[in-house]
Amino acid sequence: MKILVAVDHNPYSSYAVGEVSKLAANTWANIILLGVQPSGNKKRMAEAEGPSARALLELRDNFLANFDEKSCPYAKTNAGRKLAEVKKGVYELSLPSNPPKKELKARLRTGNPGKEILSEAREEECDLIVLGCDHLNGCGWESGAGVPRKVANDAPCSVLVVKEKSRVERIICCLDHDRVSQPSLEMINQMVTLYNAKLTIVGLSEGQQLKAEVEKKMDALLRFYHDRGIDPWIELVEVTSLDSFITKASRWGLMALWMGKKSILEKALPRSKVNKLIKGGDASVLILR
Repeated sequence: MKILVAVDHNPYSSYAVGEVSKLAANTWANIILLGVQPSGNKKRMAEAEGPSARALLELRDNFLANFDEKSCPYAKTNAGRKLAEVKKGVYELSLPSNPPKKELKARLRTGNPGKEILSEAREEECDLIVLGCDHLNGCGWESGAGVPRKVANDAPCSVLVVKEKSRVERIICCLDHDRVSQPSLEMINQMVTLYNAKLTIVGLSEGQQLKAEVEKKMDALLRFYHDRGIDPWIELVEVTSLDSFITKASRWGLMALWMGKKSILEKALPRSKVNKLIKGGDASVLILR
């Protein structure tokens, strides 16, 4: 598993890194900490003197501080504390000579934040993008208020938008029972473990004639999670009522939506409604692909 954590120098990024460290402790994922700075004085960035570079290195230290030194799968030391240009517009903290069990990269890109985050995810073939946001200001992000929404909508992989004030008591997971992928089911399993939360799986039906078929397929999902020690609550919701259901259910702290190719949710929840969910309220949002 490879996780890309997009960060800036605001407190919400520090919180997001802390949450990722818990997830990494369970999964031993390869991690990329990515900062993005508008094009400017490249020399200052290469020498880790700019604010984005300093924040990136500090967040790397914060991430590692959550691991016991003996059992940590990531390298705790590096050759120096400077970012070196590895290709045009991309700077990286050098890795130690002895490769660790798992990768922890600290990387800085220059350009538009949303575009650079998406480019990094595609180039590295990441499984999950995580980024925090300012929940008090419409889920804003440094140098671009719409960055979390753009990333969530356009990413080639799953995206977790973490809101600092969100207390996750229950994960509400809206799945397309016909097409949901195995990695997405496993991702939900990891989120339940991460937050020690209860799980509600929402099945979508389109009229009474499909209800029995949906219930049968949801039963297979129920067995999947029972085998992993999770006892989810199953709920069926009409597609026409999905918007109002999500508005009420999002108070639980984490709303997960399966938005894979040809998912029924793509029709029931157009981009404008997904943006509203990300922008409004305190709930964190997990877009599954």
